[in-house]
Amino acid sequence: MPSTSTLRKAKLTVTISGDVVNEIDEIAKEKGTPRSQVMEEMLRDWLLKSKKSAIEKDIEAYYLSLTEKEKEEDIEWTATAAESAKRTWND
Repeated sequence: MPSTSTLRKAKLTVTISGDVVNEIDEIAKEKGTPRSQVMEEMLRDWLLKSKKSAIEKDIEAYYLSLTEKEKEEDIEWTATAAESAKRTWND
């Protein structure tokens, strides 16, 4: 993904409740940054959290779909990996 500095900015028009605008303005004033930068940071944070949440749900669905045999195998692999990591870190 290109860095954010190389991406072109796009101007958007949105309608937001007055109380939310007041909060954004207060944050912008405290940080000494423009309102648009505060909103971009908030949106970027929300996007990252949404992506992380989707990945976590996918992982949960995967583990919930495992058969009992697959769960036992996973436990064995986890123990093997943990033991290997201990030996590696203690060397």
